[in-house]
Amino acid sequence: MRILVTSARLPHALGLVRALGEAGHEVYATDTFRLSPGLHSSHVKEHFVTASPTFETRTFVGQIADTVKNNSIDLVVPAFEEVFYLSRHLGDLPDPEKYFCSPLDTLRQLHDKARFSELVAHLDLPVGRTITATNDAELHAAVDEFPEYFGRAVYSRGGVALLTNTGPLAGAVRVEDCNPTPENPWIVQEFVHGEDLCSFSVVHHGKIAGHCTYRHPLTIEHAGGIVFESVDEPKTLELSRRIVEHTGYHGNISIDWLRGADGSLHIVECNPRPTAGIFTMESEPFARALTDPNPDDPYIASPGAQQQIDIAIIRDMFRDPADIPQDLHLLLSDTKDVYSQKGDRWPGLYVLLSYSHVFAFRHRMKVGKHKHSDLMEAQFFDISWDGGEIE
Repeated sequence: MRILVTSARLPHALGLVRALGEAGHEVYATDTFRLSPGLHSSHVKEHFVTASPTFETRTFVGQIADTVKNNSIDLVVPAFEEVFYLSRHLGDLPDPEKYFCSPLDTLRQLHDKARFSELVAHLDLPVGRTITATNDAELHAAVDEFPEYFGRAVYSRGGVALLTNTGPLAGAVRVEDCNPTPENPWIVQEFVHGEDLCSFSVVHHGKIAGHCTYRHPLTIEHAGGIVFESVDEPKTLELSRRIVEHTGYHGNISIDWLRGADGSLHIVECNPRPTAGIFTMESEPFARALTDPNPDDPYIASPGAQQQIDIAIIRDMFRDPADIPQDLHLLLSDTKDVYSQKGDRWPGLYVLLSYSHVFAFRHRMKVGKHKHSDLMEAQFFDISWDGGEIE
């Protein structure tokens, strides 16, 4: 098949490109800037630079439609929140069945953390008690409800701006700096202690055709994972099925979990798009789950598969010298690097060059003081969606 992967800058987008290329598909890729690492993978037949889906939606959608037509694309796989913009315009696009995504209303319900928590509770699935705040007073009242709490904006991503009074991130964000609004509320949940797990599923019209559960043996700044390892946790498949069957979901979907000491699972949030689970899946069975699904016999990733982001591990060494022994052990191991792999080294160079996108972010968003979160926010600012009306 001829497959187009969008937002190729993301590490998991590069994982999609590699897996599909290794499985024998003809892969094309797009992004909003030419230094995107995924555009320069050896598995990409041709790449294209597009307008920003966030800031120039109609131009972006038109460019994707032209790319599909001009290259006889069979399947479009969105890698990030450009999926919302494409979904909004599915009715205007030729061959909408080629786009691997759900209707906008379905995506919105899963992406909005407050609505997702309501859905999970409605399905009688395990989720911590949740309060939604639409102004400062409600947020202060919400945090007072819990001895230990965890909060974030209903439209947020990437571990940016997490509000909590518990654990290593306690106090990193002040309640006074959050400022929820009716247009962008915050949720506050009771803090559930446990191990962070994630799942990633390939879903066709409410049926799971591929699934993995993974953990982060190492994170950076106690937020984003930089080492990814598959684990055996069949309950994530069982509970994910309940969600996708109820919503009739179509596309890639990822869910965050907490696993308690007693083995119980709590659902945290949902990303209706792919995430780093792709790094723990074998290329050919993943590609079959995407292009030739068999939901009666879904592909389940085996435990123990691992990849890591070497450049982030090096950054962690400079950020916290106490982590140097652990980081060196990982760097000297035979674990594959996400960006630079045998036969596909160019993305490893372009991930360094792509840091120039941080300057584009600071200029566009008029960011004055440089922050540690700039690097993360620059990954997302022109391909994200925060719940507003889409033109």
